[in-house]
Amino acid sequence: MVFSRRGSQVIVAAWLAAIVAAGIAAGIGFRIDNSVSVWFGAEDPALATWRKTVEQFGGQEWLLVVVNQPGATAEHAERDRLLLAGHIRQLSHAGLVLSAADVPESSALTRTLFRPDQRDSRQAFLVQVANDLDRQDNYREVLLDRIRAGAAALPTIHDVHIAGTAAINGELNRAARNDMIRFFPAVILLMTVIGGVVFRNVRDTAAMLATALGTVTLTAGALAAAGFPLNMVTIMLPTILIAISVADGVHVIHAFHRHPTMRAAIRSVWKPSFGTSATTVAGFLGFAGSDVLPIRQLAFFGAFGVTAAYLLAFTLTPALLRLLWGDATPQVRERRVSPAGHWLEALRQSPRGVLVVALAAAGLLGGLLSLKADTDYAAFFRAGTTVPADYAAMRQAGFPVNALNLVVALPGELASLESSEVNALRNWTEAIGHAPGVRSVMSPFGMAASGGDASLLRSMGFLSDDGRRLQLVVLTSGTSSHELLGLARTIDSMAAWHLPATMTAIPTGTPYLWARMDEGVIRTQKESLAIGCFACFVLLIWIFRSVRLATLALAVSIYPGALVLGLMGLLEIPLNLATVLIAGIAVGITVDDTIHYLHAWQRARANGEDRRNAVATASALLTGRIVATSAILIGAFLVMGLSGFLPTAQFGLFSSLTILLALAADLALVPVLLAWGAPAGRAA
Repeated sequence: MVFSRRGSQVIVAAWLAAIVAAGIAAGIGFRIDNSVSVWFGAEDPALATWRKTVEQFGGQEWLLVVVNQPGATAEHAERDRLLLAGHIRQLSHAGLVLSAADVPESSALTRTLFRPDQRDSRQAFLVQVANDLDRQDNYREVLLDRIRAGAAALPTIHDVHIAGTAAINGELNRAARNDMIRFFPAVILLMTVIGGVVFRNVRDTAAMLATALGTVTLTAGALAAAGFPLNMVTIMLPTILIAISVADGVHVIHAFHRHPTMRAAIRSVWKPSFGTSATTVAGFLGFAGSDVLPIRQLAFFGAFGVTAAYLLAFTLTPALLRLLWGDATPQVRERRVSPAGHWLEALRQSPRGVLVVALAAAGLLGGLLSLKADTDYAAFFRAGTTVPADYAAMRQAGFPVNALNLVVALPGELASLESSEVNALRNWTEAIGHAPGVRSVMSPFGMAASGGDASLLRSMGFLSDDGRRLQLVVLTSGTSSHELLGLARTIDSMAAWHLPATMTAIPTGTPYLWARMDEGVIRTQKESLAIGCFACFVLLIWIFRSVRLATLALAVSIYPGALVLGLMGLLEIPLNLATVLIAGIAVGITVDDTIHYLHAWQRARANGEDRRNAVATASALLTGRIVATSAILIGAFLVMGLSGFLPTAQFGLFSSLTILLALAADLALVPVLLAWGAPAGRAA
């Protein structure tokens, strides 16, 4: 027999071997990387453009370093700035270091970039940083730490602020590491406590935890074996899976204590559990077509993890229960058909009140009309952390904090252009400098090298190796993707007006690529909802053999997520790379308890009970399970609310709210709809 003592030992040993192997693979392959190449597929045309630009212009990106020297004499301040510039030049992965000392004091760059306020004690350095798109280590973080350490060692420099993609990337990696440290232990502790409260014994709690830890380890091993690093999206996967994976295990454990044999227990729950797992898989796979690579990885490996959780719940969990409980017959609780507590009595007395509340909440759906997508990485970290503090201080002092790269294809080498063509480029550059939000434009026409030193232009990243492409760096005060894309469109209009037909200008750069993700985010939201809902509907029809019940289950599951998205719209919280996942994943998760409830109700109806008694039977059987699984999910997602990366925190908090609303719907709205004004009868 499969779940005999010997058979259970074989199953546990086989799974343990697989989990240990996956754990070793995860440990060997563990790394965290948020560099630009991680976010886009190799076939992405925008990434291909940026990669080609990096190769043609020397593989550099600019970092703006602002030092504050209040109270220092001009001589001492200048001495320490020169010392800091020399220190930075000696660092690995750093190149040219430019400051106000390298350009005329009256130049536009001094006024707009190096020292925008002559009365202020702050001055800026421009630092070239190696831009290796495929390197997956923390060389940027190390460089920034050494710059800060060098500044801190100089007596006149009181503080230093840094802006640029290297700073954002470093903060993303730090936030990801901190999230890993926070999330995993907190969720394990939460599950242990809730398991102890729900089961009131160590054996069942251990079986539940084994399934959850096995799911996460197998998925982490698969992710590492595929060669993918963790990033700010996939770092959420262990927490999501460890919460989702317990649901089937909880139902199996409860069924084990309600039936005389393991075979009977599994037979009673396998079908609804298969449906819940399949709908959750569908929710994840709805994101499989995303242009954003980490979201695509979350889709596939989330689906893998949910599938693994189902297999573990119906093999490892029963085997562990068999070994932990031995030959002792589990206590079989008497099946109740009476109303399940005071909440059900209240529903019987005032079902209209439940419907009125549900309809009143629909007012939040109006917020869907104002929901939009926007990405602002500088605002994605909690107040007090390095990036928002640096960016706020630099904005206040008038320094730029973001950049848009422009690559201009020339009709020939720069030195051979006609004067009218050079003037057209110069006029276009000057026009860009007056565009809204633009602080400064770095170009050959604004640097001391504008006299035509081609080798210096190449070393500064303004001229390609073949001399037929020019690069401009537009420095802006805004970090919002909406603002950056708007500026790109404005510059494109200016190019059509100023540049001859023989020249073309293409926007690129890491901030531009990040901004373009918004388009993919919105498309992901629409596609994932459509795909997920369609797949769920088909599965629900298969489970219930009833279009009416399938429609009810899907509608009740969509409603909480729609309310939360509407609330986000009313609160003006935009969709981003994390919150875009709420709707698709929430539909797959929230439908789970609804499936179990409707399945129990349908079985009670098949046994001859009328609608109202069938509601009471389903409620008595499943209320404890639904509350337990929902509590674990809500707690796990609330833990994510502690993230220092605000999109992750928002995803956790709003997902928790979605699951809480879904719990209310399962305990209140679903029973009312099932029992509402229908005559007794056997047909569903």
